[in-house]
Amino acid sequence: GGVGKTTLATILYNKISHQFPVLCLIDDLSKTFRDNGPIGAQKLILHQTLIEEQLQACNIYNASNLIQSRLHGVKALIILDNVDRVEQLEKLAVNREWLGAGSRIIIVSRDEHILKEYGVDVVYKVPLMNRIDSFQLFSRKAFKLDHIMSSYNKLAFDILRYANGLPLAL
Repeated sequence: GGVGKTTLATILYNKISHQFPVLCLIDDLSKTFRDNGPIGAQKLILHQTLIEEQLQACNIYNASNLIQSRLHGVKALIILDNVDRVEQLEKLAVNREWLGAGSRIIIVSRDEHILKEYGVDVVYKVPLMNRIDSFQLFSRKAFKLDHIMSSYNKLAFDILRYANGLPLAL
């Protein structure tokens, strides 16, 4: 946690969303499932992709059919953040084979095993920050400068060593 997965997914969404007529970004799928169950997550997908207020989805089967019929053949970008169980993906009933050519489903998870078990095509591991970028981020956040005052150098390098390139820790 804290390496920047959600930040990268949001930046990617903002950068490429103009290429897709249909968009969906669920920023915390785990929380959505916990609070509203699978039907709540499916309704969220339908609401974002179809821009409808009144959805006639009263059960998982009905919602799955709506998702399949309404998204079939449509070029869509779907980003699912904070997936912590493969069952969440299975119960959403968003099948990439239904979507149109050029569609993308991006799944963000701390657990690579979930992605492999679900059968994703490509896994991108977010790298930790290098020493130079870590120093720059820390300087900007701690001192609002691109450099550290010399009297804080030792303390700063101790903090950088402890944070080990993890942006959230910095």
